[in-house]
Amino acid sequence: MGCQNSKAAQTDLKSGKERRRNSRGSYDSAASNDKDDRIYKLLVKAQQNPDDSTIKERIVAACRKNPEAAAYQNPTTKSTPLHMAVRLIDAETCAITPLGSKDDSISSVSVSASSIVGIQAVTESLVRAHPDAAHVLDAAGHIPLHYAVAPTTHFVQEETTQRNNWKVRTNIVRLLLAADITAAEEYLNSNSVVFQSGDATGGCTPLYRALQTLPDDFESAGPTVGFIALLHDASSTTVDCGNASDGDKPLALLYRRFTRQFDLAEKFFAGDNSRPDVVQHRRRYKTAAGNTWKIIELLLRPDTVPGSPASTSSTVQWQLVHRAVQVETPPDLLRYIVETNAQDLCRPDQAGNLPLHYAAKSRPPTVQGDQQQQRQRYFPAFYTKYVVDELLYKFPEAASTMDADGNYPLTLAVRTNKHWIGGGIKSLYDAYPEALEHIDLEKHKTLQTALSLDVAMNDAAAAAAAQDDEEDAKEEKVPDTIIQDEQHDAIMLVQKENVDVSEVVTSMWAHEEDAGLQMLGCVAIVRMVTAAAGKEADVLRISLSAVAAVVNAMKAHPNEVIIQEKACHALKVMAPADGKREVSFVASGAVAAVVGAMQAHVSDSGVQEEACGAVGKIIHYGGDDRATIVASVSGLTAIVNALAAHPDSAGVQRQACKALRELTEFPNANLPELPRSQTEPLLKAAKDKFPAECGEAAEVVLSRLV
Repeated sequence: MGCQNSKAAQTDLKSGKERRRNSRGSYDSAASNDKDDRIYKLLVKAQQNPDDSTIKERIVAACRKNPEAAAYQNPTTKSTPLHMAVRLIDAETCAITPLGSKDDSISSVSVSASSIVGIQAVTESLVRAHPDAAHVLDAAGHIPLHYAVAPTTHFVQEETTQRNNWKVRTNIVRLLLAADITAAEEYLNSNSVVFQSGDATGGCTPLYRALQTLPDDFESAGPTVGFIALLHDASSTTVDCGNASDGDKPLALLYRRFTRQFDLAEKFFAGDNSRPDVVQHRRRYKTAAGNTWKIIELLLRPDTVPGSPASTSSTVQWQLVHRAVQVETPPDLLRYIVETNAQDLCRPDQAGNLPLHYAAKSRPPTVQGDQQQQRQRYFPAFYTKYVVDELLYKFPEAASTMDADGNYPLTLAVRTNKHWIGGGIKSLYDAYPEALEHIDLEKHKTLQTALSLDVAMNDAAAAAAAQDDEEDAKEEKVPDTIIQDEQHDAIMLVQKENVDVSEVVTSMWAHEEDAGLQMLGCVAIVRMVTAAAGKEADVLRISLSAVAAVVNAMKAHPNEVIIQEKACHALKVMAPADGKREVSFVASGAVAAVVGAMQAHVSDSGVQEEACGAVGKIIHYGGDDRATIVASVSGLTAIVNALAAHPDSAGVQRQACKALRELTEFPNANLPELPRSQTEPLLKAAKDKFPAECGEAAEVVLSRLV
């Protein structure tokens, strides 16, 4: 079963649940009331008294003595004893401290290892007594597995407790999978599961939710990798299946987490950075980043390798780049994989293919349905162009390399009926036009038009048509559905009123050399965030992928004033998302890019106004940490310079004063002293010249000058 992101698929899922309800009688309250409820009542007590191990012992004994009581179903909540037992995992996680807490001293009551094992014993007894409970739905529509795949909230625990918690979670999930793999697969393959807590309330995949709630794993052999491996192996959903609520995908979430952890592993502290506490901090986050990367590789790992005997991927070799180009890997993650695994670009895999061969023939996921639905593509426009261009940039010789069947990448792309530009056909042709000789252009009239054939091309077409019958037999006969798109189509796309953020972001990555498109992309992102009207979920949905694209635009065009200005504006409106769902304005390079724009374009009032506004918002939502980061990259100096360089611009003066007020708002931030001799006259001038715009903020900052 693939990713269920269509209304039809969701209807089928609901119908499947209804069939199970009706066939199993799981909602038959009369029958439920006839069953013994003693085990259920004991589990209620266990949730109220999670440290009382004697209750668990009584539950295990009751399952042996009276197994039919495990089939009880509460007439109101529709929960079975198995539902209640699984929820004990969270009930026994005591004194939870939410992630993001500014209190570094976490005081929590540790749950003992023996107590955790007790939950596993209870679950084993219930599954043994009544295995059918594994597919029973409660009143919320959830099977017991739902409450095992992830905690009910984000949390930070004492590390021993954390390790035990995820180990028992792994064991319980394994028990539930074995009890009813069919019900488990149906659940795990949905992308619209609603969790009662957290920020994915619009529906996501269970795998995504599990990843979202994973803690930073500081152990070299931590439990989180094994837990995700278990969930992933039990699901047939592809790793590029997006959430129904926001379109975010497991690989995108993981790469944002990896960059945050890696950034923290490289963090510099005030004073001697060889101190034991600093060394330990870096070691821990380096380990955490390593575990996150293991999960990324795990999700990209193939079940079997093409061209090899059927076997598990653990027994065969595979290359990371080859796998990454076969799914919709986030652009920033794909670039990182290509840059750090350059050796894969020129090494054929066991099937005789280079990564470019897979990119050329890759097809997006399809849904069940008629022929037209099955041909429907889900890759955003220009995504394949981005992938092909990335591979060609690093290893252009791949375009002139045949695969094991004697096909050039251009041949494969044409057979797959990709777009001329968006599908990468033009890029492949430009890299190695001689491959055209192996294509029968009579079968691809649209391609002829796109090529604007001259005499030489006609000769190539004639030569191809004159190939012997044996070669013609090998040529795949497909309808001519190549679409002749144009370069300006991307510019038109990002300006559409109802364009999705995924299309804008992908177009920006695929055309990063086009300054006009980068500027219009930033404008489109601002338009989308503005239309969200402050709705936190909508702003976050846009920011999940847009922040990295905007920062990339700033890096690709550091001297283009208009791009720097519009990009700073985009980052300013997305600042409320900083720190949520692994979005980081530090790890993504957003803070450094904004301050860099201020330093490079001191004389441009538009850049200075938008950049100061962005800095102020980032600090406002990020607090002490973001204030410290801004100061560490010379942001304070850049703001003061903006005040000095544009004394007659009300916009610059207003935003600069507000940014200074935000910067000095947090007493725990590590900031250099404001140069009073320079800053005081600038603030007084701003207050006097623009009292309405600057008076209040300037007065606050003046009072803090010491």
